[in-house]
Amino acid sequence: MADLFSFSVPVDNDLANMQLPSPELLNQYRLTDRRIIYIDYEIDLSILEVQKQIILFNQEDDDHDIPIEKRTPIKILIDSPGGYLAETMSLAAVIEMSKTPIWTFNMVEAFSGASILLISGHRKFAMPYSVALVHTGSGGMSGTHEQVVAQTRQYEKEVKVMGDYIINHTNIDQKTYNKKKKDEWYLTAEEQLQYGLVDEIITNIFDLL
Repeated sequence: MADLFSFSVPVDNDLANMQLPSPELLNQYRLTDRRIIYIDYEIDLSILEVQKQIILFNQEDDDHDIPIEKRTPIKILIDSPGGYLAETMSLAAVIEMSKTPIWTFNMVEAFSGASILLISGHRKFAMPYSVALVHTGSGGMSGTHEQVVAQTRQYEKEVKVMGDYIINHTNIDQKTYNKKKKDEWYLTAEEQLQYGLVDEIITNIFDLL
């Protein structure tokens, strides 16, 4: 009698071979859903993906006619040694232009270009033991004499752009910047607050959420 009730259900090959998303991918989905973006790597061309995400969030809010003051902020969590200056300044410009509020957080280290991203946020935060680094950066020149001269001139222009940006977006005045820029100027969370790199030091885990 038992054989009368035994049967099998055919399963499509595609369905049979399906795999559940990896924990890392699921975690990324959750972060994206909460509008949390991590920059925990050296800044290079891949940073343009962050720009795309910011633009998509803005488009989503515009499509739903959400007033700016009621939009869910985009939160950028930073732990980066810095990197390419051109890509850094490009992302900083997009952050500033975003109609949807963007909050930046120094989680561990915001060094060099990463400090530029930190100060570009509409609201800026630092974890209690985070460190920021402000300096003129570093660069290498190669090629013919004419190429090296041209590269040096361009680098000097970029350094000035970076310096002007820092002065215009913090409490660091020109005199202090000129004095400090020759050194590796590391700032504690309290100093980041003092010099206006951040607006607040995180004291509650829910500020991150």
